Amino acid sequence: MTEPETGYPVFEISHSKCSARVALHGAHVMSWRPVGHEEVLYLSPDAVFQEGTPIRGGIPVCWPWFNRHPNDPALPSHGLVRGRFWELLYAGSDASGVTLLFGVQDGSWNAQLRVQAGEQLEVTLISQNESKAPIRVSGALHTYLAVSDIRKARVTNLDDCPYIDMVGTPSLRTQAGDLTFAGEVDRIYDSTEHTTLVDDVSARTVLIEKNGSPSTVVWNPWVDKAAALADLPDADYQRFCCIEAAIANNRAATVMPGCSQILATRISLL
Repeated sequence: MTEPETGYPVFEISHSKCSARVALHGAHVMSWRPVGHEEVLYLSPDAVFQEGTPIRGGIPVCWPWFNRHPNDPALPSHGLVRGRFWELLYAGSDASGVTLLFGVQDGSWNAQLRVQAGEQLEVTLISQNESKAPIRVSGALHTYLAVSDIRKARVTNLDDCPYIDMVGTPSLRTQAGDLTFAGEVDRIYDSTEHTTLVDDVSARTVLIEKNGSPSTVVWNPWVDKAAALADLPDADYQRFCCIEAAIANNRAATVMPGCSQILATRISLL
């Protein structure tokens, strides 16, 4: 375990299948690198390691709501848990990789996040309703995937999917062919299917599978919005593509008392 800042523990995983880094703050996967391959996730070199500030890059956990709170705009965007320290509940390893289990609780709900790092990276968020009334839950596993040049990357398996284009005034559209990048992209696709991220420069294809997710979010801030983010170098929008297993607000799940909701993503190299 290391501390990039005092009191900010990061678990360092070194296994025959992979290396990885996971911060206790936000239960945040910061790095995953299968043996024999380059880093798969993007982490901003200007990321801030401070309680209350989400880490820019890796896999932020957006929960128990996605984007703005549907009823109270004063609440923080993307939920309550990205800026909190979680508790480590379990750590173990076997021949296939390393498993870490984190937990966080607040009143009527609790969440657990299971990280399984090996030849594949699987992250599973389990939301438990401990109240006596139904709770509406949305959220996302906001995965930043590293690319050589966003202009030469493409996302496949979204053809014919309806999506909400969030750039400017939200509008409903339909994807035609592969998704390529020539400007800001902020889209919420109505899709339960896997996607692939093809990086033609590095000749690498990343498979992104998911479970419990009716929405796939694809995001890149491009020039202007990247320049407005203090924790992101201006030119680094070129170095990542966010592909998120999500439950968008318009597809929020109702979790009954005593029940749970699972949201998972599994990342592998083809």
